[in-house]
Amino acid sequence: MLNPFEKINCPPKVEDFIKSQLNRLSRISGETIKDREIRRLISYRDNLNKYVEFVNSFPNVDDLHPFYRESMEIVAGKSSREIKICLAVAMKSVKLARKILNQYIGKIKASDEKASNKLMREAFGRASSILRKDLCINWLIDLAKQLKKLKSIDPSLPTVIVAGPPNVGKSTLVSRISSAKPEVASYPFTTKEIHVGHIEWNYSKIQVIDTPGILDRPQESRNEIEKKAINALRNLNGVVVFLFDVSKYSLYSPKEQLDLYGEVKSFGKRVIPALNKIDEVDQSIYEQVTSALREKFFEISAEKGVGLEELKKEIMEVLKNEVLGN
Repeated sequence: MLNPFEKINCPPKVEDFIKSQLNRLSRISGETIKDREIRRLISYRDNLNKYVEFVNSFPNVDDLHPFYRESMEIVAGKSSREIKICLAVAMKSVKLARKILNQYIGKIKASDEKASNKLMREAFGRASSILRKDLCINWLIDLAKQLKKLKSIDPSLPTVIVAGPPNVGKSTLVSRISSAKPEVASYPFTTKEIHVGHIEWNYSKIQVIDTPGILDRPQESRNEIEKKAINALRNLNGVVVFLFDVSKYSLYSPKEQLDLYGEVKSFGKRVIPALNKIDEVDQSIYEQVTSALREKFFEISAEKGVGLEELKKEIMEVLKNEVLGN
């Protein structure tokens, strides 16, 4: 499945468009002065189709999968309703500019030669003023450029979502068990976007999602990076692997990690707990985490490759029994 925003046709920003139309004026000629000025306005009017095509190429917001709709809202910092309003406003402005140009084409046709250039300049100025006053057009262009960069994720595929706090080894694990090659580094919030890889299993394609790290704090306090992870957990169908960092280098207390684990479980998906960096274990963290867990957990070292086959086998069993329904 393609990113539904990939096919948006992005036009130039308003000021760049107006400058390009101004530059075209000297290259447009006609048999008479009136004919030339009419051709100039027709050129401007017809090139406004770029903005009509732009608005029309936006996917229908109401038809978007919840994952992509929420992704759009996170990037935009606005609700779907506000985005729909802005699309309608942009289209209205373009149509009004076209209407004015058509009106002035009629005025030039009915005028004498001397008035035609003045009328053309007046029409050009009024149409350009309408576009400049519409703040939605440029904002939507910026939004579309960001949305087109989103990773292509197929919400219909069975999915493994790797979640947990920042810097606990999620990207390393995803790179070990799938085709994804996310950036791996030793500082928090390395992963700023959703990364996706795949596993071929029993003639099925399994999607593996590397999510940005989440901190144990209220949703309203979370940044855009964290909200992208919450969106994946809330709206993609599959199993979650939650990584705990039980090493002596852990940045988070057992309570912080367990509280976050509890929140992730609240999304209603099957969650498999995995204790990462077991090769450098801090016994106190390990004991506090394991004593609180009431379900089967796995001890792994994503970096060293320890315990990954057992974890992968469990993931496939859960997908087979609870997601694929086999």
